[in-house]
Amino acid sequence: MARYLVSLTLGPVQSLIEAARRTRDLWCGSWLLAESAKAAARVLQEAHPGCLIFPCPEDAANELAATPEPSDEEANVANILRAELELPDAVAVRELLAKARQAAQDQLAAYCLNARQELERCRIPIHEDLWKMQQDDILECYAAWVEIRDGDYAEASDRLGGVMAARKATRDFLPAARTANEAPAFGIPKSSLDGARESVLNLPRKERNGRAHQRGLRQLGLAGGEELDVLAVAKRLSGDMEQFTAYSRLAADPWIESLSGEALKPLREAYEPLVAAQLATRIKGNRGCYQRFPYDAQLVFGFRLDNAIATAIDEEDRLLLTTLRAALKGLPQPVPYAVILKADGDRMGELLSRAKTANDSREISRALHGFACAVRRTVRDHRGHAIYAGGDDVLALLPLDSAVACAARLADDFRTAMGSVASRLGVANGESPTLSVGLGIGHLVEPLGALRARADAAEKRAKGDGLADPRNALAIRLGVRSGAELDWRCRWGEAGAGAANCAGIEALQCFVDAYRNGECSTRVAYELREIADRLAWALQDGDARAPLPGIHAAELSRTLDRARKPGDKGALSKSFREALVARATTVGLAALADELILARWLSARTQQDLGENE
Repeated sequence: MARYLVSLTLGPVQSLIEAARRTRDLWCGSWLLAESAKAAARVLQEAHPGCLIFPCPEDAANELAATPEPSDEEANVANILRAELELPDAVAVRELLAKARQAAQDQLAAYCLNARQELERCRIPIHEDLWKMQQDDILECYAAWVEIRDGDYAEASDRLGGVMAARKATRDFLPAARTANEAPAFGIPKSSLDGARESVLNLPRKERNGRAHQRGLRQLGLAGGEELDVLAVAKRLSGDMEQFTAYSRLAADPWIESLSGEALKPLREAYEPLVAAQLATRIKGNRGCYQRFPYDAQLVFGFRLDNAIATAIDEEDRLLLTTLRAALKGLPQPVPYAVILKADGDRMGELLSRAKTANDSREISRALHGFACAVRRTVRDHRGHAIYAGGDDVLALLPLDSAVACAARLADDFRTAMGSVASRLGVANGESPTLSVGLGIGHLVEPLGALRARADAAEKRAKGDGLADPRNALAIRLGVRSGAELDWRCRWGEAGAGAANCAGIEALQCFVDAYRNGECSTRVAYELREIADRLAWALQDGDARAPLPGIHAAELSRTLDRARKPGDKGALSKSFREALVARATTVGLAALADELILARWLSARTQQDLGENE
């Protein structure tokens, strides 16, 4: 018998997770991929108990069991599996991995079958030939294995990485249509989630306004001319739609939490009939985190409510919507912005390369799993909802006012979770794995793809490849709907002191508090930006952090002398002026202006808080 190190990678992540137009698409795509990975892992575990390295379940029977719908309680199984097997030869390895691959495909096919049965109950016709063709072509599986020679696990692990890279570069996937007769019918529209696939819905758009199909279309969350492929249908019909927290509910959360119970009561009374009429949805997931106002909150935003009233199908619906408008009268408008958090571990490759035995790798795997299991609770504590938490990868939705604090907590938790195993494997102090976090802030009417892209860009900026101080950082990208995007980045605090205890975050929090306490007006930030632009020539070697003595300082002093608190309630306090001057000396006027603008958005709960800027 020979010992083999094997790896199985499932995908593609692009179509399974990233192809999404609603938050439920993100949730269900992540869950479908994780469930497929669990099915493959079960085959390996049942054939060779205890063989798994990634994941490394302590209670395999429960942790690898299939779940009927997405859960708020467990970590996701990552799409990359690794195991150590003892088998007669490479042929036996190939056969076992083929069984694991088939199990993953069968699991995904089962969820697609459930979705198809739901479509039949809703009386939504489909293209039968396209459904079968697409269902069999969703999952991509790459397998690689190497023999562990002379018990040298580390050497085998290095070789396995190279073999897997070569396997991924050798694509052997068949085309969707192998003959002319198999080609999809001409004229079928493409899926709105994945433009590479045709829609499987066989329902002309002119027939969609009829009441016969309204229930099914609403259950699918189909908007306008939206079309869906097989995987998109599975995403839309997996799980209970009420368990997925809408992006709009996260955006409204700071505003909702600021309202008294007396103010919320008429809103709840007006919203409940809208749910019964299928004009709004209930939110019941995340362990009841949003019970004060358990609805999607789309219609508390004036522009959404006005549009719903204008497009109401009948007078009864219009009456329900105008009742909500009356309940909202006199209340300030909530800020229609929320946050997508995306995080990834730093220096994980270096840590994994330190593993000399399979048990070393399992120890790393267990540490990652422990962190991932705590992510959902941590995000919930900050009134957010975690979408994906697997290993060192995190994707979550958060309200504006708690996003930075949640990011810092996750960074601390990750450093704590990985610190002990890194130390045992001989990683030097200061080189232990850390977490880089990106926060993408965007308007609720933006396409989800654009919001995701902003979070991705923020995470890449946090990683800081090519910068002098890469990794172990927080980056924020603010996308103002009526203006340009703004980028901000700082490195986390040192281990032991807490991630939030760094100069950048402390300054940002100081400015957030100043706005909330009425210490600063938005005008100050934009005047400082104007000065920075006007005096861009007066920089040493073009370095924004090294202003020439006197010029920038004099302009800053003059601006602060003239600045007034909101409502013309007096000059800026001495302590706040000193904080502004100190920060300008450290980062320059341009960066200070950006920090003040960003802090204004993070502090806002209502549109009035933002003044005339949005």
